[in-house]
Amino acid sequence: MNVDAIANIRHMTRKERRQRRLALELRNKNTLLALIVPVMIAAKIMVAYVLPDKYFYDNNRMLRMMLGTAGDIAWSGSYEIAADLFRSINFAGLETMVDWSICLGIVFTTLVVFMILRADAPDFLQSLFILATVGLLNIYIFTIGKDIIQFAFFLAVYVVLVLPVDNSLIKVLLSCGVLYYESTFFRAYYVMIAALIFAVYVILEFFRTRRQLGFVSMTIIVLLLIATIYAMMVTAQTIMPDEYQQIMDLRAGYDIAFGDSADSATLILNVIPGENLPIFMVNYVINAFRMMIPIELAMRGAFYLPFFAFQCMVTAYMVNLLRQINNINEPTLFLALCVFLGYALGSFIFEPDFGSWTRHEAATFPVLHLLVLNQYQKVPLTQEERLLVKGLDS
Repeated sequence: MNVDAIANIRHMTRKERRQRRLALELRNKNTLLALIVPVMIAAKIMVAYVLPDKYFYDNNRMLRMMLGTAGDIAWSGSYEIAADLFRSINFAGLETMVDWSICLGIVFTTLVVFMILRADAPDFLQSLFILATVGLLNIYIFTIGKDIIQFAFFLAVYVVLVLPVDNSLIKVLLSCGVLYYESTFFRAYYVMIAALIFAVYVILEFFRTRRQLGFVSMTIIVLLLIATIYAMMVTAQTIMPDEYQQIMDLRAGYDIAFGDSADSATLILNVIPGENLPIFMVNYVINAFRMMIPIELAMRGAFYLPFFAFQCMVTAYMVNLLRQINNINEPTLFLALCVFLGYALGSFIFEPDFGSWTRHEAATFPVLHLLVLNQYQKVPLTQEERLLVKGLDS
């Protein structure tokens, strides 16, 4: 940016600065929207011609179950439910995973565009994150599989969050209801995520009334969230002993269950051996940090670096919002943070590997993009952006 342009900005009135900033934001949003389709096409080319079949093992299993040719590799439970669903909507007679990937990619990427149109204009870093997520969605989520169903449920939560209803309690209860409904027939552990979302809402609602949130307040929030998990486990131990024991044995069983599948290379196994509740809680905290900042994933090779960067950005955006909850005046954004935090707290228990964690996290995009595309997450990188922001704040 040349000296004359900088001087022009310095001499602008507040109104002129605002108009310049709005024009810059409009340009950024239009650029982001223009790049979404090329990113989708590039992702579909990777699905069809670049990535090996091992990364779509579950998708191909689902396809064969839908076609009735799975044989011994057919699984029951949520796999069977998903296969039946895809069979019932297969009006076009799709027979390959690439066919499903292209069709679902077009439909759901269009929905993504509408969500971005409604959101705040992005800055450069936000645009990069959204484009990376669109690529991830079109590779792993927008295809035949269970993750697209999870995306649909979070899309329903998004609809609840943007409803023109002023009562936040009603919205959070409706959001919990959507995920509880999912737990009744698809993923049973979502009943815990629904309960955690409400618990997070209660905790954060208390702290957001404070004028300032310092290190002590943030530490107390984190400790309360961990205490919530402990309380839920103690309750489950008493009233649901079978489910409690399943959770305690969960990670020990992943090594056997995954075997030689593609995800076995990135399994999240407990660091400390043992089966009692105190050890479980220590492992829970360790695994939470491992999942939020997956350094070990980055150490596995260059292929995993994009996933490492994606997760670090998600964590940074989430933490940045959490420390500003007393300044967030947008109820939708605050509730989106509660939903995502509740989801993350449950996922730290159940996610078997880093690959599944990244895919499932991307499938929360309808809620996740609300956490990213807002004024609280903007990072002015260029001198023009910094001058415009400074001028508006002065």
